[in-house]
Amino acid sequence: MMKKRNGHSSGNGHQMRALLREGRSASKDLQAQIDKAVALADREIGLHPSAFRLQTSPATIQPPATLAADRLPLTPSPMTTTGGLPVAPQNPLPPQPAPEPITAAAYSERIRAGWVPVMGLPGTPITSGFIRELGEYNPKLEGINGIWTYQEMRRGDGQVAGTLRACKLPIMSARWEVVPGDVTKLETGNSKLEDGPVSDFKFPVSNTGAGQQTEAKAKEVCEFIRDNFFNGLEWKDHRGSWHSQAWKDVVRCALRMQDFGAACYEEVMRVDGDRIRLRSMCDRQALTFYRWHTDPHSVDPTLPPFIYDDGETLYALEQWGYRSNRFEYVLLPTDKACIFTHEQEGANFWGIPLTRAMYPHWFVKKHLERIDAIACERNSLGVPMIMLPPNPSRQDVQTAQNWVTQLAAHEKTGLSLPNGAEFKLVGIEGRIREILPSIQHHKQQIATACLAMFMELGQTQSGSRALGESQTDFFLLATQNTADYIAHKIRNSTIRRLVEWNFGADASVPRLVASNVQARSIYAMSAIINELAQAGAWVSDRSSVNLMRNELGFQEYNDDEVIGK
Repeated sequence: MMKKRNGHSSGNGHQMRALLREGRSASKDLQAQIDKAVALADREIGLHPSAFRLQTSPATIQPPATLAADRLPLTPSPMTTTGGLPVAPQNPLPPQPAPEPITAAAYSERIRAGWVPVMGLPGTPITSGFIRELGEYNPKLEGINGIWTYQEMRRGDGQVAGTLRACKLPIMSARWEVVPGDVTKLETGNSKLEDGPVSDFKFPVSNTGAGQQTEAKAKEVCEFIRDNFFNGLEWKDHRGSWHSQAWKDVVRCALRMQDFGAACYEEVMRVDGDRIRLRSMCDRQALTFYRWHTDPHSVDPTLPPFIYDDGETLYALEQWGYRSNRFEYVLLPTDKACIFTHEQEGANFWGIPLTRAMYPHWFVKKHLERIDAIACERNSLGVPMIMLPPNPSRQDVQTAQNWVTQLAAHEKTGLSLPNGAEFKLVGIEGRIREILPSIQHHKQQIATACLAMFMELGQTQSGSRALGESQTDFFLLATQNTADYIAHKIRNSTIRRLVEWNFGADASVPRLVASNVQARSIYAMSAIINELAQAGAWVSDRSSVNLMRNELGFQEYNDDEVIGK
């Protein structure tokens, strides 16, 4: 009989074999999910899987005429495995010749011919519009499946709903404004657009007539966009009745990306004289999001398929939902919509919502609250018990059993016992696990997922005013970042299209800003100004004054409004 050298060799061998079995199982599960997604995509577009099998060798494949030489189709080598874990392909690559120098004109011509100047991979599998998010380990929260769970979370849990509202209210109550684009006059007569803080905005000083015309044009464009966004979202129906949309509804639609990961509104236009104006920004619910098309062939069938697809440029969002009296599929091009994605990674247009990090704590807290409710219902008044006398009849036993199992608090509750019987309420004996501290812990973790830790300061034994202020400042910093993202997306989609249609491609694009998200009190700002003045800082220039007025929620300083100038 052979002896073991030590007591750990056998155990390590079992552990290694167990790890290999888990690796094989995980690899099979991942491959099965990918095969299922591919089969679903093939069925949707009406293709058979055999249509994708290569019947010729790679050397006989001929590229399309519109493809450049460096866009030859690649034949993937089979994935090999080690112990069930996938590894990189092992097929050797043929030697590649050194790239030849290319001129800017030739580079532009390749792009026009369909060559995509992208070398890297986004890493997100998109099969015929269906996104397979490899980073999501819980299939219940992947894609459209997660929308239903997030709906239950935000509608049925007070902690989740309150935390999301805390993230949205500062942006909803912010002062949204449209300011002219920063136009710098160049010697060639072209314009240069730059983004910067609202307080740094100023027109360049120019003594030429062209500079004055540029400044006036930028103000005209800004006034047009401002009037359309804040006063002109309205339309008249076929009966002559007017309908309007508030700007806060647009912001609320964009902020829904924090709930579901993605949000979208559709631009509906109307003709007003010689101008094209926005009629409304219609909300498109995440429950209707079906497929994400990165190939422009899905929008324009005249284009050849798979040529302009770089895997990460979104051209259309396909919806499936209800309208009028039927369900239907609708293809919404991205040049007619504005899509907001929360923390997008790669080409995952579903995004990662705030509710994703809340989910495990919400799941545990929901079950703990159910256990606590059952405990309160069954044990709040104690456990009823009837001790019958010796040799009870069957009827007495049945009556006693029915009574203790159906006991409820009532104004006429009473009990008549036979001779020798005794009734009492027995409490819980011994020490049991307390549920409320665990529930409180998961509530704190839900708030922490959104950096809203200050919401739990009054419900814990620790915490101070200074700690609450520091946590609030950090939370509002993240909130300001979200508001800036929304403003950036609207400016580079809706505002830019309106400007090009009405004023031409060379007109300056106004900037949408959300100021006063992190508003300070007058006393705090007074103390800051006093300290800066005592330190000799210059706080009377235009930029400093406008910055302080924005922090307090006031309008920017304008020379035209000064009386007696």
